[in-house]
Amino acid sequence: MKNTILISLFSLFLTVSFSQTPSFSVYYFDVKQGSQGSIAEAYDEFWGNVEFESGGLYLERMDRGNVDGTHRVVRFGELGKWSISEPKTPEDWADFRDKTNPHIDKRGPRYSGRILGSNGVNPVTKPYIQIYDLEVSNPTQWLAAFSKLIDDTKDSANGGMVVYGTYDVGTPMGVNRDGAATHWVALGANNLNQLMQSKVDGEKNVDEWTEYHQTKGETKILNHYSLTILKDYGSFN
Repeated sequence: MKNTILISLFSLFLTVSFSQTPSFSVYYFDVKQGSQGSIAEAYDEFWGNVEFESGGLYLERMDRGNVDGTHRVVRFGELGKWSISEPKTPEDWADFRDKTNPHIDKRGPRYSGRILGSNGVNPVTKPYIQIYDLEVSNPTQWLAAFSKLIDDTKDSANGGMVVYGTYDVGTPMGVNRDGAATHWVALGANNLNQLMQSKVDGEKNVDEWTEYHQTKGETKILNHYSLTILKDYGSFN
């Protein structure tokens, strides 16, 4: 009963503004050495003036940790509302592929899922991000515990970003193939030093973290890695 009440209350607190079902798809790929600028230029030409029905798109560079490529693209928005005001023609898409494919060594995995919640901080304002892929045994129990943790520690977050959600179509495997991720958590800061400092500061919330670990149910961290948002189009909030 307690978990049900917490989730009901938290659903009113969600600050991601895509209406009822915010969703995402992520695509990994390897960019040839020295070609990042050409990829970024092609994305600006193709996506720079696009008006999204909802959400938007990020081009991101992978950094530290076990990752599936050198870069990735994240498209996000309200489920079923991913169109753009002026649809691209087949010729537009062909031209985009012609400009990007020569700079890509190979394409990696793709995953899709939902965005369950956010602390209201726009990821673009905290572009150095660490992501944790989780295997959660009891999603309802974990969501109640994690959302309460975020709410209880918001006054000491120092402006950091938190976004979290699910993997629903396709799922990352653990670094040692020791599980399949069901959920993810993203933490954002201005740079690596501030991200590390936020972890140091967060460890001071001993009581809040103790309650989280006692109430979250069986949860395993399978992967953790960092990235930087290079380009953003549309709007997260």
